[in-house]
Amino acid sequence: MSEKTKIIATIGPASNSPAQLRSLVNAGLNVVRLNFSHGSKSDHARVIREIKALREETGKNIGLLQDLSGPKIRVGNLPAGGIRLSDGEQIRLIPRGVYRKAPAPVRIPVDYPHLLEDIPNPARVLLDDGLLELQTEGADKDGLLCQVVHGGLLTSHKGVNFPGLILSAKAPTEKDLEDLRFGIREGVDFVALSFVQEASDILKVKDKIQAAGAGIQVIAKLERGAALKNLEDILDACDGVMVARGDLGIEIDLSSIPIHQKVILRRANLKGKFSITATQMLDSMIRNPLPTRAEVSDVANAIYDGSDSIMLSGETAAGAHPLESVAMMRRIASQVENNLGLDRSWVRTETVDAGYSTEMTVASAVCQAAQHLRARCIVAHTLSGQTARLISMFRPTTPIIAVTPREETCRQLSVIWGVEAVLMPEMLEDFMETVRKGDQILLDRGLLRRGDLVVISAGIPASQKGGTNIMKLHTVGETD
Repeated sequence: MSEKTKIIATIGPASNSPAQLRSLVNAGLNVVRLNFSHGSKSDHARVIREIKALREETGKNIGLLQDLSGPKIRVGNLPAGGIRLSDGEQIRLIPRGVYRKAPAPVRIPVDYPHLLEDIPNPARVLLDDGLLELQTEGADKDGLLCQVVHGGLLTSHKGVNFPGLILSAKAPTEKDLEDLRFGIREGVDFVALSFVQEASDILKVKDKIQAAGAGIQVIAKLERGAALKNLEDILDACDGVMVARGDLGIEIDLSSIPIHQKVILRRANLKGKFSITATQMLDSMIRNPLPTRAEVSDVANAIYDGSDSIMLSGETAAGAHPLESVAMMRRIASQVENNLGLDRSWVRTETVDAGYSTEMTVASAVCQAAQHLRARCIVAHTLSGQTARLISMFRPTTPIIAVTPREETCRQLSVIWGVEAVLMPEMLEDFMETVRKGDQILLDRGLLRRGDLVVISAGIPASQKGGTNIMKLHTVGETD
C-alpha cells in the first residue's frame, strides 16, 4: 500500500509484447493507455487481452484507458524529405487538393475543410508543434494566403494549430465515435476525449456510453485555449481531466503552462474529479537511459500540484527505454511521497469557504481521525468509488483501501491517488456484516492483521449508491 501516485504508460511498438507488458506492470504501472491516433484496432485489442490476462494472473488492478484522436488538424502529403519555408515567404494553405510548388506562392494542403470559414485575418498559424509560424494575410477561393514568420523544414502530416480560435470541427469526430464503440465492446475503463472545447463535447461521449449501457468514465483532455475559458463547465461534465501540455503549449503562451497546470489541478481536486498530468514528463528517456534533472523536478512538481496520475507517452510507446522510464517515474513519486509530505491545507480552507457537503465533511473527518490515531489504514466501503475519491482529495498520509463489489468501480479507482481497490462479493444491508466480510477479505490478502485499528467510511444502507454518511473507528477482527 506504499504506492500513492498512479502511473499511466502509453503502449506502442516498444512495449506491446506480453513480456514487456508484464515487466511494466511489475515496475509500477497502474493504467495502460491505448492511443487511437496510432496503431490498428487489432493491435489495441491484443494489448487489452494481454492486460486482462495479467489482471487475472497477478491480481493487480490495472486500468485500461482509450485515448480518442479528436479533430487533430494536420498538413497533407508533401514531397519526400519535406519542404523548406523561408522567413518572409508567402505561401497558400488549401483545404483540399495537393501540394504544388509552382506557380508561386507554394500551395500546402491542410486536412481541414473549414479552413476558409473558420480562420480570420489576421491570425497566427503554427505548424509542427509551434516550430514554424505563419501569419494570415487574406483568403480567397483558392485558399488562405499566409506569410512565413518563422520558417524551417516542414514534412508531411505535421500538426497545424490556430491558437486562441474556437473551431467548428469539434470532438468527438466520426472516427472517435467509431473507436468508442470498439472501446465499449472491449471493456475499457476510461475514455479520454482529445481537443475538448466545451462541456457539450464531453456530454456527447457520455450519452453514447450511457446508451450502450456501459459505465466508462470520460476524461477531458485540455489542449485548447477555449477549454481553459470553459474550465468550470468542463469539470462539471467530466469524470477526470488530463493536462495535455503538448498541444496546450502551442495553443497558449508557453510560459503560462505551469500556472494553468496548477489552476486546473486545484480546481479538479476541489470538485472531486481525478487529474492526470501528461506530455514530455521524461521525454529525454525516449533516447537516454536517464532523465534530465529538470524532468525529475517536473514530475515531482506535478505530484505536488495535485495530480492523481502522471503519464508517459513516447517514452514507453516508442522509446528505447520503456521499462526504465516507468521505474524512474515510480522512484521519483516514491521520493516525493516519503520525504516531504503532501499535506495541502488549502484544500480544507477553500472547501470550507465553498461550503462542505455531507460526504466531504465525513471524508475530512476520516482523514484527520486516521492521522491523529495513527490508524493502519482507511477503509472505504463504496459502490461508485466516490467515497474513496473524496478521501483521496485530502491526500492523507494514511493508506486508503477501497472495498467494492463492482469490478467497474475497482478498475476506475486505478487512477486515484493513494487508493488500493479490492473486490468483495457483495455489500449487504447489514453494515456490520459488510464490515466483517471486508475484514476477512483484507486479512486473506495480507493487507491487514487482526487487532489493527482502521477508520471506516461508508454510506448506510451499504447496498445503495451515494450518500457517504458514516465514520467508524474499528479494530480488525472485532465483531461488534
